Amino acid sequence: MKRKINKGIWLFLWCVWMMGCSRQQQVEVLVHNPLLEERCGEIVEVAWKELENVLETVDPRQLIVYDAEQREIPSQVIYQGTELPVALIFPVSLASEEEKTFFIRKGQPASYEPLVYGRLVPERMDDFAWENNRVAYRVYGPALEATGEISHGIDVWCKGTERLVLNEWYKRGDYHRNHGDGMDVYAVGRTLGGGAMAPLRDGKLVMGNNFTDCRILDQGPLRFTFSLDYAPYEVGDYRVTERREISLDANTHFCRIRETYDGLPAGSLVAAGIVLRDQPGEIWRDTVRGVLGYWEPENWNNGENNGHLAVGIVFPHALKKIEETQGHLLAITEYPGTVVEYWMGTAWSQWGEVKEATDWFECLNREKKRLENPLIISINH
Repeated sequence: MKRKINKGIWLFLWCVWMMGCSRQQQVEVLVHNPLLEERCGEIVEVAWKELENVLETVDPRQLIVYDAEQREIPSQVIYQGTELPVALIFPVSLASEEEKTFFIRKGQPASYEPLVYGRLVPERMDDFAWENNRVAYRVYGPALEATGEISHGIDVWCKGTERLVLNEWYKRGDYHRNHGDGMDVYAVGRTLGGGAMAPLRDGKLVMGNNFTDCRILDQGPLRFTFSLDYAPYEVGDYRVTERREISLDANTHFCRIRETYDGLPAGSLVAAGIVLRDQPGEIWRDTVRGVLGYWEPENWNNGENNGHLAVGIVFPHALKKIEETQGHLLAITEYPGTVVEYWMGTAWSQWGEVKEATDWFECLNREKKRLENPLIISINH
C-alpha cells in the first residue's frame, strides 16, 4: 500500500534540497584582523581541500572571489610546484580589528594584471630575477660562475615605480643609473648580500657558489615562488646540498625564504646575513624577537647621491645571537634538520614610504607583528 506525502513535507524537502544546492554554489570566507593597526593588500590563503569540501568538483581555472559589495577580487590558485592545487589566495585590506566577508564561486575570472614576476635571464649570464610592485632582486647563475665571478648572495634592486620593470631593465642594459624607475647600485660580491643564508663552521661562514639549477613553482599574478639548487659543498666533515626556496607576494617589502641543507646535521649553526658597508650605517637588533635591520650609509656608487638602502631579516622565533662579524650583520640560529624559514625585506629612501632609518625599523616591527598575529580565516560551510 502506497503512502501519500502531504504538500507540507514536500515543501520542506524541497527547501532542504535547495539549501544544500546553495551551499554548494559558494564558499563564504570571513577574514579577521586581530591587530590594532591597518593591514593593506595582505595575501590570505584558503586551503584547496576547504573549497572541495563545499563546492565538491572544482576547476582551478573557474573560480572567482567577490567582496561583500559583489566586486571581483584578483585571485590566484597556487600549486607550489605540484600538479594539484594547494590553495586559493587573494588580497585583503582591513582596518584595526576589522572583519570582512568574501565569497568564492565557480565562474570565469577576469584577466588580472600581474603584481609579481620572475624568470631566469639567460641573456645576462643566467641571472635569476624576481620582483613585485614594491621591490626587486636577483641572484647569480652558472654562466656567470663560469667567468670566475662567484656570489652566493642576494642582489637588491632599488625600484622607483610600482610597475614591473625586470624585462625593461635587462633590455635597456643600463640599470646602474636611475632613468626614473629605479636602479641597481647594491654591491654583493662574495657575500650574503641582502639576506641570504649560509652554514657556520667554527664561527666562519661557509658559502656555496652560484646556483646550478632553478625552478618556478608559482608564477603570479599575486605570488611568485621559485627554488634554487646549489652544487654540493663541504661544511667541515659534512657534504651539504643546498636548496633555497623564495616566495614573494604582491604589496609587500618581504620575501619568505626556506632553506634546506641536505647532509647538515640538526643543531648545526646557520646564519642569515646582511653585508655591511665601510661607512657607518644604523643597525637595529632584537635577538629575542628574531629581528634585525640595517640602514646603509648614503650610496654614491655612480657619482650621485642614491639615497639609503635598507635591508632587514625577520625570523619567526628567537635567535641564538646577532653578531657583526666577517663584514656582515648575522642572524644566527640552529638548523632544525628539515627546513629553516625566515623573511628578508628591503626598502629605498628615494621611493616609497620608508624615508628614514626609524621608518625602516618600524616597518620591520610591523612585519614581525604580522607574522605573530596572522589574519584569522573562517570558512562558513
